[in-house]
Amino acid sequence: MHDTGMNMGQLAMSVKQVDDAVALSRDWSHRLLHATEAYDMERIGSKLEQAMAALDEARAALEGYEEAIEADHNAVGTVKLV
Repeated sequence: MHDTGMNMGQLAMSVKQVDDAVALSRDWSHRLLHATEAYDMERIGSKLEQAMAALDEARAALEGYEEAIEADHNAVGTVKLV
């Protein structure tokens, strides 16, 4: 736990949950895309492709989150009670 009360382990687990949820959403979007291709549903397929691209961007944005948490943790000064 950090001096200011933020539990870094819990923060890392929470960000991992977000990353896992995004990955699961991307997987389901991909599966749905294949289903729409089987029935020549181009318009919804296009929407799913756009969603998948956005989900890929979200996952890319989270890359290195563990290192970022550690760096922030080390950069924060200690709090002194007076």
